[in-house]
Amino acid sequence: MKNMLKYSIILIFILLISGCTKDQWMNPAPITSLSDLTVFDNKERIDNQVNGMYASLKSGQHLGGRFQVYNDVRCDNFAPNSSNLVTCYASWNHTVLSSTNEIQNLWGAIYQTINVVNVFLDGLTAAWDAGKLSSFVTKAEYDQYRGEALAIRAICYFDLMQMYSKPYHMGTGANRGVPLRLKAMKSAEENDLAPSTVAEIYTQILKDLNDAESIVKSDFGTNQLLNVTRIHKNTIIAFKTRVYLHMHNWAQVVAESAKIVPNAAPYTATSGVANTLNASYAGVFASPHATKETIFSMPHTSSNNAGTQNHLQHYFGSGSGESYYLVSGAGTLYETMDATDARKVMMATVGGKVYLTKYVDQATRTDYAPVIRWAEVLLNRAEALVRGGGAVDGQAINLLNAVRTRSFPTGAYNAADFANAQAFYNAVLLERNMEFLGEGMRNMDLMRLGLTIPGKDGAEFGKVSTVSPSAENYFWPVPVTELTYNNLMTP
Repeated sequence: MKNMLKYSIILIFILLISGCTKDQWMNPAPITSLSDLTVFDNKERIDNQVNGMYASLKSGQHLGGRFQVYNDVRCDNFAPNSSNLVTCYASWNHTVLSSTNEIQNLWGAIYQTINVVNVFLDGLTAAWDAGKLSSFVTKAEYDQYRGEALAIRAICYFDLMQMYSKPYHMGTGANRGVPLRLKAMKSAEENDLAPSTVAEIYTQILKDLNDAESIVKSDFGTNQLLNVTRIHKNTIIAFKTRVYLHMHNWAQVVAESAKIVPNAAPYTATSGVANTLNASYAGVFASPHATKETIFSMPHTSSNNAGTQNHLQHYFGSGSGESYYLVSGAGTLYETMDATDARKVMMATVGGKVYLTKYVDQATRTDYAPVIRWAEVLLNRAEALVRGGGAVDGQAINLLNAVRTRSFPTGAYNAADFANAQAFYNAVLLERNMEFLGEGMRNMDLMRLGLTIPGKDGAEFGKVSTVSPSAENYFWPVPVTELTYNNLMTP
């Protein structure tokens, strides 16, 4: 938190010296984390701050790449080429400590974004209420600004909960969460804040998302790039299906998804952006990264990206000596997948090791970092329909098949394939593992279901034991920096 304030002070001077630009948020001017009388005095500067919130969210230490990597390498699909602690080795073998870099860096990056949001919301609301914006900002624009900020804050807190606290289903949210910071921090004197419970954090996440949904726009028109990189109603609804899935609130997953998912194929969103499954799996990850399947992603350009040791291609492609390759052999996901499956086709054997090829740009790092896709919304709804109803029904099978047969046309399921509901849950979990490989879903899926993190064989780096839900390292420790500067935080 002390470092966050230090960087915030640096950023305010950069902003005040450089002014604001009209660049899209893929190349924003830096944003202040501290309030200033001039940053709300014209629309251009407000737009610049909005761009800055997204730029902070896109940090390589968070959704620009690292968050997805942590959630994949903790599990059983990948083995490392290097024991470099800078490139997630401690996360891979479950030996992280409060002082480990990724433990401190992710926490710091997320809370910095939260503070950027809080400062923006405080200043924007005060300026609007005082009538200072009415000459150049419409009510609809003001609402959109607020809605985007609230949604970004909700995403940040959700991501914190995946790594630093017990899952919601353990104790129905009664366990220790993280500090719930809803006010802008402008001095180190505000460091001390006791952690809220998991349930309290989730309550705030949903409040922010619900408040945002009621005020953001339905879409950004024909600008599909903005439809995948800025927050609109479908972004929020889709993310709520993820949140409720983690809370085991199956009825609400069904209710939220019903707002946009039709009851029959082709499963194109019924309102807002016409989100739908892309015709090809490979096309989802190809430039210009703006398919209607992509609901929200972090854009990268050659001049504005996550950085060498943060970018997804660096970790999952074959071009880096620090990357992670797919574990193969009997019983592995790789061997389970059919050779004709488009998702397996997007893997390549290099030097006797198998790598993902969904991220391709090693040189200039322009691959977008996925956050949520339409395929997930369909699978969230399919799972919730069965878990909520207790029986496998035709609609759930059809939703599962829509995702499955897009990549594996001959692999369609029918009712006879599921002897019971558990068989369906197993099929959905397998499908998610294949569909979102390298996108940061595997660890979150295991933890939300209270499943053991499987052991794995890292070849020259040895075997890693399983991690049970009752183990201390099932989730990450609080960073030593937070424990040092926040006297009310508990380990």
